[in-house]
Amino acid sequence: MSRVQADDVTHAILVADRRAGDGIRAAAAGVPGGRDWARLAADAMAPAFQGLALALVVIPGSRMLGLRAVMAGAIAGTLAKVARDAIDRPRPGSRTEGGFPSRHAASSAAIAVVVARERPLVGTAAHAAAALGMAARVAAADHDPLDVVAGAGLGAAAGRLMRRRRRRRRGTRP
Repeated sequence: MSRVQADDVTHAILVADRRAGDGIRAAAAGVPGGRDWARLAADAMAPAFQGLALALVVIPGSRMLGLRAVMAGAIAGTLAKVARDAIDRPRPGSRTEGGFPSRHAASSAAIAVVVARERPLVGTAAHAAAALGMAARVAAADHDPLDVVAGAGLGAAAGRLMRRRRRRRRGTRP
């Protein structure tokens, strides 16, 4: 594939992604209070996952899990910020900094993956909350769908790396 063809494909994907995001935002706007609920859920995402990690740190018997969740979330968020600053893809809303990949999606996915290993029920709830928060960030015009998908993938990879590191330290196979 030539460079021109690759650029055309990339452009077509980005246009389709923006249209998909616009469709999600229009659907949210069509529901009474939909935009307000999307904004509320989008704004609650980071504090909710920070609270989960903090709770795990202070709950007896889960301190190491909480610390791993904090580390995975911080690593994923940092990697997403570095990538986002380098790529500098415009967001759909009024914010001026780049949006690809989403730091919130990366951090929440990383925390959910780490937690799910030892606390499956809590991990399942965290995965559901992350998905809701990611959808809300698209509906609130903070991101387009590919922003949150890329962030979630980055976060899942960071979470998996934390899980592998832990298994190796305990002397078992990955």
